[in-house]
Amino acid sequence: MKRHAPASPRRDRYFIRLMAVAMALAMGACCCACSRTDRTPAGPTEKITLAYGVQPESALAQVAEARGYYRQEGLGTTIHLHPYGKRALADLLAGKADFATVAEPPVMFAIMNGEKIAVIATIYTSTLGHAILARKDRGISSFRDLAGKKIAATLGTTAHFFVDTILVTHGIARKDVEVVDLKAEEIPDALVRGDIDAVATFSPYLELTHKKLGDRVIIFSDRDVYRYTYNVVATQDFIRKNPAKVRKMLRALVRAEEFAREHPEAAQKIVANFSGIEFATLRDTWPNARFTVSLDQSLLLALEDESRWAVNSGLIPQRDIPNYLDFIYFDGLRSVKPEAVRILR
Repeated sequence: MKRHAPASPRRDRYFIRLMAVAMALAMGACCCACSRTDRTPAGPTEKITLAYGVQPESALAQVAEARGYYRQEGLGTTIHLHPYGKRALADLLAGKADFATVAEPPVMFAIMNGEKIAVIATIYTSTLGHAILARKDRGISSFRDLAGKKIAATLGTTAHFFVDTILVTHGIARKDVEVVDLKAEEIPDALVRGDIDAVATFSPYLELTHKKLGDRVIIFSDRDVYRYTYNVVATQDFIRKNPAKVRKMLRALVRAEEFAREHPEAAQKIVANFSGIEFATLRDTWPNARFTVSLDQSLLLALEDESRWAVNSGLIPQRDIPNYLDFIYFDGLRSVKPEAVRILR
């Protein structure tokens, strides 16, 4: 996928069919069974519900499920699949899930709105996970041509923060474009129909949109604009009552990280089954991201920056930025992978 960086300094409608994904999961598990070493849980299996998106950002959670790592660590999982992380977090906040995978902007909005949640680990980091795709037949051939256009994004997600940030970075005032709120899975067909002039989105909708329109779109991205993360979160109450489950979850994810590092092609095939992205595309874009279990200082900085953006943009009422250290659970990862905790306290 050819992307154009702006000259200035600086994704058929996609629906998730749960049955198809469940079949893909079973196939992925069978394909990998011959090469994995099963181990029997030390104690009784504990039940958890995990909500996560079909995006590549949830790769380690997907690999852990397909490879049986949750079960091997003593967790019996019920999986709730969602088109993207904001929906997974909503599942968690509604009491329907114990863990969710989600990018940091929805986490920030939830915390700023008083939700008592905590990040237990980051499982994905990238600076190339977002782009603006614009229709050339709307007179768009350079970034400046976006002024006065209608751009779709899914508000309250990474795409929302990305579009606001890339616009201001490249000299276009937010008031000079119309940003339309669309569900991520509605974005590809909306651009095909011409309901909007451009979209700002993320995987797998980025790739799906480009596949539908091909060379009829121009793609703008900027790796210096936004470094974003995908994280595993739980409520603080759940963490306090179930620290052993948190550790088991983290151990399964660390094993998935090791598998993805040692067998990237097998991991990519698992993720392709989940996301619907063609394997070749996933293989080519895989190096653009870091699939590691960690807690980095960049997470803390991103939450603080996005809080200021949300307040200054009028997206939430004016209020003090919280101390996000109070919303990160350190003890779990410190006991499982201590070298991966790199946040100053």
